[in-house]
Amino acid sequence: MKQIAARLTALLLALVMTTTLALAANKSGYSDVPDKNWASQSIAQCKQYNLLQGIGNGKFGLGQKMTRAAYAAALCRLMGWKTVTPEKGSYTDNQNAKKWYYSAIETASAHDVFSGHSTTCRPNDPITREEMAAMTVRALGYSTLSGTVQDECPFTDVSTNPGYITLAWRMGLVVGMNLTTFAPKNDTTREQAAAVLLRAYNGLKAKVSVTSVSAAPSGAVPAESLTGTSGAVPLSPRAAVEQVYDAAVKAGKGGSVVINAVPAAQSVKSGKVGALRELTQDELGAYLDDSAVQKSRSSRFDSSYLLCKEKDGSTIVVWYESEANIAEKTELCALLGIGGLVRSVYVVELAMPVVTQTVVAAAEYGADEEFAAQGAALSTIACFVVIPVLMLIL
Repeated sequence: MKQIAARLTALLLALVMTTTLALAANKSGYSDVPDKNWASQSIAQCKQYNLLQGIGNGKFGLGQKMTRAAYAAALCRLMGWKTVTPEKGSYTDNQNAKKWYYSAIETASAHDVFSGHSTTCRPNDPITREEMAAMTVRALGYSTLSGTVQDECPFTDVSTNPGYITLAWRMGLVVGMNLTTFAPKNDTTREQAAAVLLRAYNGLKAKVSVTSVSAAPSGAVPAESLTGTSGAVPLSPRAAVEQVYDAAVKAGKGGSVVINAVPAAQSVKSGKVGALRELTQDELGAYLDDSAVQKSRSSRFDSSYLLCKEKDGSTIVVWYESEANIAEKTELCALLGIGGLVRSVYVVELAMPVVTQTVVAAAEYGADEEFAAQGAALSTIACFVVIPVLMLIL
């Protein structure tokens, strides 16, 4: 009897170990996702980053359709939004707070992920390729920008939401069935959704080298600055997100974009806008330190500005690139695959090498000529390190 029990125990252990090893060998961590599947790595990383989980019992749900509610919940995790749980739902089909997706739908709605023209959100419906592109771009915060790129859509079968699909395509989040076909009304599978979520995650986490220089490096594409007025209000004299996008598209993957980050001011009086004047950092600092100055940010022009009331009744409008503005434009560059963002600022001369004339002067006045020559040589070599460091600091 003991021998039979021992053999049964050994058999059970063998089965457990075999199952464990089989699961361990599966890189995705799900029993229904073979390692050879095209999306296995995306699925594994989505699980690792807590973007998209399985359906239970060790399964991912490979080949199953992704629902709108499940994708909304995944976007909430992608963006790290704080959960919203109102007493009453925003949609007629999202009124039961006990549903697992209730808070996810409301949180996504609070961040304008869904279209604002419907009273329903259809949480259990499969999400189409078009809806996935639109919801992702809205979650990333580029709804306004999508309206300006509608004519750039390369797919001939897209009739609605062309701007959202264009941006998602430009950002590398989605791809077409071929060069001219997107199949916008096709349902999305869970593995397809995992691939899009991972691409968005990698785009948000991508590193963009932000440097400050006095002149644009060769090959970098400048983002055009806005000019003119909107009524009696001057436009921001600096590039908005739309101009950064245009420059990024021209620069291409791995390219560099240049924005003018020099602060500038212009006066407005009786509806007339004065000439634009560039400011030094000290002048901008004085305005920022003035408690009477009104600090605001233009969501339309993606720039920060100050309103300073003058004694003669005029208002000085000071435009400048805050760190938040730079971060926003850097994120867009990262999503578009741009490798560098260059800020045009004032020339740094503090670390320029000692003039070579010191050697001549030392010889002329009987000083240590050899020591002067060594100093000139060492300072010249050191400037290649000191100047970039100062630029990064300033």
